[in-house]
This record gives sequence, structure tokens and C-alpha cells, in this order.
Amino acid sequence: FKQVAAVIERRMADEATRIPRSVGLDERFASVLPDVLITIGVDEFARLAEEALRPKEPQVMGFAHMHAPQVSVREQGTVLVHHLRRTRTSTFRALVADSPDTLTTVARFLALLELFREGLVSFDQVTPLGELSIRWTGSDDGDIEIVDEYDEIAEPETGDEAAPDLDGDTDADAAGDPGDAS
Repeated sequence: FKQVAAVIERRMADEATRIPRSVGLDERFASVLPDVLITIGVDEFARLAEEALRPKEPQVMGFAHMHAPQVSVREQGTVLVHHLRRTRTSTFRALVADSPDTLTTVARFLALLELFREGLVSFDQVTPLGELSIRWTGSDDGDIEIVDEYDEIAEPETGDEAAPDLDGDTDADAAGDPGDAS
């Protein structure tokens, strides 16, 4: 850092001694400039001015991308369980090959993490950043329940639940319970 700072300081000192040239264009180059020729008439010029000064249409922001359908991690986990029970081993690329969109791919990835947490799959990756292999280590029968905490976060609240008590007091404490002797 000290060496780089010294180089920068030396270059700044060198540049401080330079004075830029502040003169007009040389005569030999002035004659090279082409003459300006306007080949359009007044009417055409007025049409161009009208087109340039016409107010632009306001841009409309679409909201379709904001209301994408929710993808359930639980449902995608079921798809993965059926596929892995059938094939026993698969790559991540093969598991998401038929994903219609990015949301589905992310949901399948989250489902794989849930399956791994439950000890139903194992991951193998021979080289760093190489192909990810997923091996089914769970049972071949029975239903697999995937905890879907991600879907619970995304669900809108209905407003029927009581508001959470952020200060830790109970409703009776806040109202000044007459049975409280303190």
C-alpha cells in the first residue's frame, strides 16, 4: 500500500506541473470541417420539431411479475421423493430439468434441504462446483412429511389472531389485574 501510495503521489506531483493547452483550432484543421448544408424546407423542419417536442407516452409498470403463483415446498418435495425413490440416485440438474420457472427450482432446492435435514437423502459432489449428486437414503414406502416452514411464512395473515404482545406482558398485567398484590 505504501508503494502504491508513493507511485500515486509521484504521478500527482508530475501532473501538477503540466499546463493544458488553451488555444483554438489550427487553421489547417479548420478548413477540413465540412460546410453545414440543410436540405430540408421549413415544413419538414417544423414536422421534425413537432415530433421531437411531442410529449412521450408515460411508461406503464406491469404488476404481473409481482403476483406470481406461490410454489409449495411441500408439493415439490413430494415430486422429488417420488423421483428419487424410483431412480435412487439423480443429479440436481436432472431434478430441476422440468421446472417451469425459477420459483419452482428454488422450491425444489429448499425441499432437498428439508429432505437432507430429515436424513432421507445424501449429497455427493466429486469436485468443487461440480455436478451435485443426490442419493435416496430413506425408506421406499410410506408417506414422507416435509415440514414446510417456508409456505407458512408466505401465507397472508387472516387477521383473526390476536396481535402479538411485544413487551412480554400478559393482557391481565396490562389491564392492571385487581388480583395482583404487587
